[in-house]
Amino acid sequence: MKKTIFTMWKRCGEQYKDLPAVRWLVKKDVHELSYGELAAKTAEIRKGLAALSFDHKHISIIGTSSIEWIKAYMSVVSSSNAAVPLDPALPAEDLIDLVARSDSEGVFLDKKFAALADAIKAGCPKLRHLWMLSEEKEEGAETIADLIEAGKDTPEGEPPAEDDVSMIVFTSGTTGKSKGVMLTQSNLYCNVEAIVYDEPPGVVFLSVLPVHHAFCLSMDWLNGFWMGGIICINDSLMHMVRNMTIFNPHVMLMVPLMLETIYKRVKALGDGVPPEILAKKVFGPNLTRIFTGGAHLEPYYIDEFAKFGIEVYEGYGMSECAPVITSNKAGAWKPGSIGKPLPNVEVKFEDGEICVRGTSVMKGYYNMETETEQTLRDGWLHTGDKGYMDEDGFLFINGRVKNLIILSNGENISPEEIEGKLALKEFVGEVIVTGEDNLLTARIYPDPDTTEGKTAEEIRAALQAILDDYNKDQPTYKQLSRLVVRENPFFKNSSRKIIRTEVLRDEPLA
Repeated sequence: MKKTIFTMWKRCGEQYKDLPAVRWLVKKDVHELSYGELAAKTAEIRKGLAALSFDHKHISIIGTSSIEWIKAYMSVVSSSNAAVPLDPALPAEDLIDLVARSDSEGVFLDKKFAALADAIKAGCPKLRHLWMLSEEKEEGAETIADLIEAGKDTPEGEPPAEDDVSMIVFTSGTTGKSKGVMLTQSNLYCNVEAIVYDEPPGVVFLSVLPVHHAFCLSMDWLNGFWMGGIICINDSLMHMVRNMTIFNPHVMLMVPLMLETIYKRVKALGDGVPPEILAKKVFGPNLTRIFTGGAHLEPYYIDEFAKFGIEVYEGYGMSECAPVITSNKAGAWKPGSIGKPLPNVEVKFEDGEICVRGTSVMKGYYNMETETEQTLRDGWLHTGDKGYMDEDGFLFINGRVKNLIILSNGENISPEEIEGKLALKEFVGEVIVTGEDNLLTARIYPDPDTTEGKTAEEIRAALQAILDDYNKDQPTYKQLSRLVVRENPFFKNSSRKIIRTEVLRDEPLA
């Protein structure tokens, strides 16, 4: 059997035919679609694409998480074409640039962003069709309904080959120009096959991460479908806590910042309330597992969530590896580590840098040969992360190669190591450590919840006390010499990672 998303999706549609596949809210009502119904709908859309000569073409998808988005995505990745999921929050000129740079000949566009349609058409000369993400016909615009009608009397196109590019994911770009990561059918299949964990069909997921992220698409959607899960769509981060009690998930996927924020808010709400009662009230009665990745999570939070009866498993990955590389799991877990490599992944180290190879590693960056050669060398993907593996085979990360602060005395400082320690402190909301004039500076955005009601002077004094306490146990070269208190959060990319090249923007005079 070919290792393609087409074969995976065909199996899911048959094996789990009558099970719910997706649930979502329409106002206050929960709607659902079964695996059989969703598979049939994606087949109709694939036939429409074939009727319009979409074969080995690129198709961008712009929108927030919705059932229509998922129908479009699964239709494209289970065909011979490549999906290009894009962040709808990007400025219009950036979206147009990515549609053009990806050579997309088709675009699926969320109706919420209909105002972009004319600009996309004008700025993307290779574009042949733009469909609104709607199954109703609309005057003056093409929709999914028109696409389905076009394919009514057309047989499906040839199924994809394992080496066909299935998805182009643009990196968020905390530095430099975003790159289009080409992931093949077998890249996606092999990654999902390797990360499957022990959950029965019918397990409920609540998908809260932006749907255009590789981490969300792989771990929530493709992995969830693989095991016959019910994936519930979170309509807004503002409604996440409410939606936990509506959908009652067993499993969730979060980035550390979300986990930390929820924990701090729960603690503020639940003083004196027994953890098990608080957990059911906030998370619903069924939540037992949270998978996290994308940034380092302090082990403290893993211990704290355990008190709520929730296991938190930290993993590691990058879009270039489809995306999961390592993961902790039940029975194979170590605090502070990012887990063991997946069965289809090899890991080695070059000058402390983590390098990986295996069946999930990307084909390359789209139309960026130089960058591909710099990242893929002799079959090994150079991650840019520094780390080590312990005697039990668990991987640990201790910083980014490009983020190292090199002092004149030759000492190398990983800012992430210091940031992780400071982030645990009560009054610290966000923190970045930088190096200027051979000294270390802590730039801190205070936690608005714990500092509410305090004056600027009181907040500065509290944060300075945290720095003084940290410095007591550090060698001179690792001590923090300066504190900058920010009035606003740091600028972040769509993955909710702080953009380090932008840390001086919006800097206060203090």
